[in-house]
Order: sequence, then C-alpha cells, then structure tokens
Amino acid sequence: MRVGLDGRGLCNINRTRGIGRYTARLVEAVLARAGGDHEFVLFGTIDEPPSDLLSRETLERLEWRRMRMERYRAAGSLGGYLAMAKEIDGARLDLFHAIDHDMTPFLRTPSVVTVHDLILLVLRGPYLGPTAWRWMAAHKRAARRARAVVAVSENTRRDVERIWCIPRRRIAVVYEGVGPEYRPPEDEVAVLETCARYGLERPYFLYLGGFDPRKNLHNMLLGFKRFLLSGGGEHRLALCGDNRGFEGYIHDLVEELGLEGRVALTGFVPEEDLPALYGGADAFLCLSLYEGFGLPLLEAMACGTPVLASRASSIPEVVGDAGLLVDPLEPGDIAAGLSRLAGDPVFARETAERGRERARLFTWDKAAHSIMELYESILDGRWSR
Repeated sequence: MRVGLDGRGLCNINRTRGIGRYTARLVEAVLARAGGDHEFVLFGTIDEPPSDLLSRETLERLEWRRMRMERYRAAGSLGGYLAMAKEIDGARLDLFHAIDHDMTPFLRTPSVVTVHDLILLVLRGPYLGPTAWRWMAAHKRAARRARAVVAVSENTRRDVERIWCIPRRRIAVVYEGVGPEYRPPEDEVAVLETCARYGLERPYFLYLGGFDPRKNLHNMLLGFKRFLLSGGGEHRLALCGDNRGFEGYIHDLVEELGLEGRVALTGFVPEEDLPALYGGADAFLCLSLYEGFGLPLLEAMACGTPVLASRASSIPEVVGDAGLLVDPLEPGDIAAGLSRLAGDPVFARETAERGRERARLFTWDKAAHSIMELYESILDGRWSR
C-alpha cells in the first residue's frame, strides 16, 4: 500500500496550531503502527521535511515531496487546486489522506479527507469572507468525492452530515490523542522556572488557544473578574497562544474590566513547555462557543490539571464527567466554577484524577489504528460509499 499524507500543516501558519500538532502526531503514530510493506509519501510546501516537528524515526520511513505552488499564492485559487492535484496524482498513490484545510477538489487519486470542524459555516459572521467561501466550497467538494471522511468528533460528524449532506455511513469518527509527554510534572523547581520564563506567578488559571471571537474571551474575563470580586484571592489568569493581530483587543478588554496586573499574556508557548504550564495551573479554562475537538483539554487533563469547560459543541464529548462544565455565555456560571475549583481542594483533586483517567482513553496509537483500518478497508473494498 502506497499512501500519501498531507503535510501542509507542518509547513504553513498551522505548524504551531492544533492542525500542525495533529498532523505531526498522527503521521508519527501511523508510521509507527504500519508494517514494512507500506510506503508513505508526505507532501509539503517546503524543500525539506520539518525535522523540528517530526521524529528522526518517522523521517527515515517516509518519502518527502514538495508541492511547487509558488505561482499560486492566493488562497483558494483555481490554479493552486489544479497544481496540487497534479502533484499528488503524479505520485502514483493507492490512497491520499488530506489533513489540512483548503483541499483540492480535483484529485483522481482515491482519497480520505479529514474534517476538523465546520466553524466557518456554523458561526459565519466574522469568519465567512470571500476567501473562506472558496475554501469551504473546495473542501466540501473534496469531501464529497472522497472515499471516506474522517471527523475528529461526533459533533463534527453531525455538522458534516447536516451541513454538507454527506451520508453518515461515509464518515468515520477518529478522536485525537495525547502523548506520554503530557503527564503531571514531577519536578516542582522546573515548573517554577518555566513559569518564571513567562512572567507567571502562582496561583494562576491557564488558557491556551486562539483569540478569535468563538474563543469567548470576553465572557471568560468577565467570569474571572466576578471570581476576583467574590474573594478570589491572588489568582491570575494566563492567556497563552499566538495573539498577533489581537493585542489591541485584549489590552482594551483587560483595561475596560480593570484587570491590569491580573491577566498575563505569554504569547506563543512551544510544546516542550506546555506540560509544566499545565501542571502549575490551578485549573485550565476552555470556554469556547465552538471547537471541532479541543486538544488542549486532553493535554491539561493528562497533566493532572482540573478543567473548567464549556457546554458547547464537541467539548462535553471530550471532557465527559471528568471536568466542570458551565454555560459559556454566563459569567456568573464561570465565576462559580472558578470559585469551586479554587476553594475546594478535595473537589479539585478528584476532578483532576478523573481527568487523568479520561485522558488515558485518547491515544495517538488508537487513532492510528483506526486510520490504518480505514485505509485497508477502503482499498480492499470493505468500506461503504
């Protein structure tokens, strides 16, 4: 079996985001599980494979192919989609697995298409401009032409079925995973040193992710302020993630709510520092209005950090009964959740323990096993179209 894997998420802006991490971990797990009679070709848009994101063992097992698309810089361009299809079809693959967004709809090669979310179509508003329409139209056509669609959650599967009208029988739900590097930190000094590098003092709550409207930062900060006003003590809120383009918005919001000195912006945090920051936090906050999956939730739970999470989209599916779920549109509900986690150490410890147990259910090896079974069932004719 000769399989092509979409490595664009390791080369573009997504390399430090969820899709980049998903791509790297899934590629590594699939190659680790696959037998020696399988060949894998990883397609990217740079000259050399990203050795900072993939292990040496993985790089030794795959063929890297650069898709030369410099002429097609406009996102969602017809020429770009045709060039991408030509590159992939020219590799003589048995199957191609599209992992990043913005997939060409013109492949002749049999394909599998992963759909992380349909945020642009569910929330619309600020998300759905002309370029996004082109992306979504191409992605929809690519998914409809694919032999199978992989959804990263049941919530995403329902959206794909409802919005794109793709039959349920053609959609496989394969959850994301969390690696063994995410575990409760054993070295307290290392935690303190990592926190100090980012200007964090304990006690603190942690948020990790983007800063676009669906992340619900306004209600998160309102809830945090109410928590402080109700006697929240010395807690701070650490906002971690690439905030370029949102600095003014966040600064104005913090100033408007009088939270200067209580909110810390760390900027981008490399993956090797995340376990220490998760482990040092009294709680991890994910109060999004929509997530396709919610990988940081798993990482925080695996690190033994209790989570305060939104009752929206895929989040309850990931958290189960292992976290404290609240209404993301009610700052009072958020404040009450923070107060309970900060003020009841027994409850916080029990929540953290349930979170660790829950996180053990989600592994990249389990995801790779499901993906390999899907590939094989497509190629031997067992998969229903």
